[in-house]
Amino acid sequence: MAVDTLGNLLALLVTPANEQGRAQVGQLAQAVQETTGATVEVAFVDQGYTGEDAARAAEEQGMRLEVVKLPEAKKGFVLLPRRWVVERSFGWMA
Repeated sequence: MAVDTLGNLLALLVTPANEQGRAQVGQLAQAVQETTGATVEVAFVDQGYTGEDAARAAEEQGMRLEVVKLPEAKKGFVLLPRRWVVERSFGWMA
């Protein structure tokens, strides 16, 4: 699921549970760029999208992945920059 900074849906890609999400970055990035007229430059992602393959797939679509990492030592709820936007969007669908 890709959303803009306000949480509006840009693209959605449903894959089988036995496939890695990061393997689909290219497809999702392409769908986002088609929707936005290729205006997206940065995509904030969680640590599941680390690695050269995911970064390269995004770069091929004109996007840079910025991984938002968990603090090493956390206690209780920690609000992570930018990651809350997509989580909130999931909540709106419920």
